[in-house]
Amino acid sequence: MGGRPRMDRSERDGLDLELTARATQLYAVYAWAIDYGDFDLLESLVDPEVVITRGETDHPGLEAFMKVYHDNWSADWSAGKHYISNVIASRQSDGLIRSRAYFQAVFISSDHSTMVAGRYDDLLTDNDDHLRILHKRIQVEGSLRLPATAPEWAGYQVSRVE
Repeated sequence: MGGRPRMDRSERDGLDLELTARATQLYAVYAWAIDYGDFDLLESLVDPEVVITRGETDHPGLEAFMKVYHDNWSADWSAGKHYISNVIASRQSDGLIRSRAYFQAVFISSDHSTMVAGRYDDLLTDNDDHLRILHKRIQVEGSLRLPATAPEWAGYQVSRVE
């Protein structure tokens, strides 16, 4: 998955607005689940045979998939927010759905914040009109370390989301 991503003509011509809307909804719920540590919700979004690929490393199985997010949630950050955009989806000849998207995530830690930008290139299943993540591919394209976040903004107190 490294290097410049390519979209062949069959994928481009097969883009499906209804699938794209459904994939966008899946990503919105996925972002909520990972940002708020709702692991039951996250598990409901994935196929039992799920694989997650981070960079070039595959982590097969539900337990390995969930461990990635448990470890992330256990890290030293008080808030994490994912913004997912530019979603596209198309049905492949094998019946799976290829869904691609951009993401930005901000993680606010005790002494700094980090903004991460990257892309997803996922395979989804469509069972009983419910999309599920079968293969989650996360490619981080860059990160930016920022200074510590101020503890207040316009009268609001900043705190870890529980």
